[in-house]
Amino acid sequence: MCITTIYYLCLIIPPPLTANQQYKQCRGDRLVTRIKYAPEKEEDCYLLHRMPSAQAEGSQSTLSSNASSSSDINNSTNVVHPCPPARSGDKWNSTLQDQIRDFGYCSRSSHNSVSLLRTTELYGGLDADFASPSAAKELPLRGDGYRLYGARVRQLPPQTCIDVLVRTFFSDVNWQYDVLDEKSFRNQLEAWGMVSYSDLNGAFEKLTPQTCVFPALLFQVLAQALLFHPSDDKTVLSLMTMAGMTFHDLGVEYSATGAEILEILGKKNITISTVQAGVLRASFLKSSGKVVEAWHALGATIRDAQEIGLHTGQVASERCPSGLEEDSLINSAVGHRIWVVLHIWDVHMAVVLGRPIATHLQIDSFAGTLEGEERRRELFSHWNTETDPPRPFDIILAGYNVAYRYFQDIHQLEHNGAKSQQYPIVERLHVAVIKNMQLLPSWCRLETPNTRFDQFRGCQWLPVAREGLYSLIHLVLLTLHRPYIFSVANSRTEALKAGVAILRAQERLFRLLEPRQCKVFNTVYASFDAIVLIAAICLVFPNQNPELRAECVEVVERGMQRLGITSQFNPMAKSAHDVVRSLYRRLKQQLGISGTLEYGGILFHNPDCIFPNTHAAPDREPLDVPVNTVLPPRPTSDLFYDHVSSTEIPIMDTPPSLQMDLSTIDITDSWHFEGSFDDASFWSFMNELNH
Repeated sequence: MCITTIYYLCLIIPPPLTANQQYKQCRGDRLVTRIKYAPEKEEDCYLLHRMPSAQAEGSQSTLSSNASSSSDINNSTNVVHPCPPARSGDKWNSTLQDQIRDFGYCSRSSHNSVSLLRTTELYGGLDADFASPSAAKELPLRGDGYRLYGARVRQLPPQTCIDVLVRTFFSDVNWQYDVLDEKSFRNQLEAWGMVSYSDLNGAFEKLTPQTCVFPALLFQVLAQALLFHPSDDKTVLSLMTMAGMTFHDLGVEYSATGAEILEILGKKNITISTVQAGVLRASFLKSSGKVVEAWHALGATIRDAQEIGLHTGQVASERCPSGLEEDSLINSAVGHRIWVVLHIWDVHMAVVLGRPIATHLQIDSFAGTLEGEERRRELFSHWNTETDPPRPFDIILAGYNVAYRYFQDIHQLEHNGAKSQQYPIVERLHVAVIKNMQLLPSWCRLETPNTRFDQFRGCQWLPVAREGLYSLIHLVLLTLHRPYIFSVANSRTEALKAGVAILRAQERLFRLLEPRQCKVFNTVYASFDAIVLIAAICLVFPNQNPELRAECVEVVERGMQRLGITSQFNPMAKSAHDVVRSLYRRLKQQLGISGTLEYGGILFHNPDCIFPNTHAAPDREPLDVPVNTVLPPRPTSDLFYDHVSSTEIPIMDTPPSLQMDLSTIDITDSWHFEGSFDDASFWSFMNELNH
């Protein structure tokens, strides 16, 4: 315990009460004793139990049966439990709470030293002059802070451009995350438009924290919209300030400016808009190929969300853009949606990248924190609907209830070392996902879906979302079996099936997108992981699963072609494409497949590619190496954390008219993978095969 805490304990904790003092605190022979009764909700209550007056006078007496339980909890009736419930209008809620937050303590927790200060408020042990009343809602901007904030805000484009890009965001982008309510956002946008010039030149006391943070959110909205907006729009083209500048370049600037505003404002007055801006910032970084930075941005956003209580399902009204009851209800639902999305992102990136998990979610108990049974059903059970048009959050919940909920188990399985005695867990989770797929409503069924809602107004996103759902559910299966692909034959088979399903869905998704939409990360992650794992299994075990061999090679080739096309717009796809191309060349040689390599990014089956007869082809020579000691690849993590890369091969640009037989060309040196991976990795294993 620190010296400061001891000092406050000496100041504020009252000495034990005498019997006479205990008696004087009684009201009608009842004594108020504090206990904690709902730790999940961070709330407190009073338990009233009887204290016989005879005992207070020193006489012998027994407690009533109703008091026995509380007596077990508290050995004496004068035990003081910290953290009394906050009361509206209390000084604790304004002045003292703001000062305490500067020390990094959670104002809602009853398990830290600061909870003692709240106890003193009840018992009168805190000096009324302890906190300055001027600290309540003061923004943490001083001197340069005002100037820097104003300079960043003035970089917002004209209102006409804002209106155009906001429309693009809510029609093409927001459904992917569903973390913004359009009506609330437009109300905030209108309120921001009424901020005067003088307000931006020092009169910040007129601006609420919600108003001040809104430009940060607006910049992120504009940045996301620029990834999807038609590149020939003259209205937005007028924003290009230099020759050769693209919408993506402008989006990079806008997103960075939004992040700078949040940094200027600091962490003292975090709002829901702060968290929303963080979600969009992390997404933009991922789409820009900055995966490591995106993971850190996601972590910071999770901390911001926890700071305002999104993980508890209860957000203080002052953290919301409006104090109106209707807006408070809307923001409560938005807060619940945000936390679910943050959790899914967190566990997904943890499994794909091999990072720790920072969140926890029990969906049923979390849904119970939303006030009103009807509102709970509307938000958390609507995804089962067969009659009403689906909403974006419905497909997010469908994926979570069917498969994403098992990411935590998969992460723990890998953390434990994926031991053979744990394989029954893999089988149990696999069966659960397959069974859950059958429970999907017809509008998001993975095979032969009911498409009657696809043309409904407001459901234009559904075909793309359905293919994304298909990919992610099978990605759960792929990552479930990934740790065992070199040790368990059944996992190899199931991983191949899941990988093929992912790449089929990604091809359908690719055909639904316009070229400019290939800038986003969705078209890269799942494809890259699936291609690498399929290639790894086929390379190491060329004689197994012959019935899947031709299809595996086909989907790998077509996936490689898509990455080649996407690499023109997406730097992340360029890195992935080089690695996949090297694996594909090895795969063709190992399986004895003849035909020309992909050229020109044509997304059709290569008629010159001849697959061996899968039933009559002679067995390939097995690899004479102990593969059970090789670590399975974690493709996306290896690409961005271990910097896996492969050397370019000049003949890849050879025109189709010039046929070359790879079997007669020694290109082994160009097959060498480079990076910071260790000797037990799959990539080191591939390099060893060259020698």
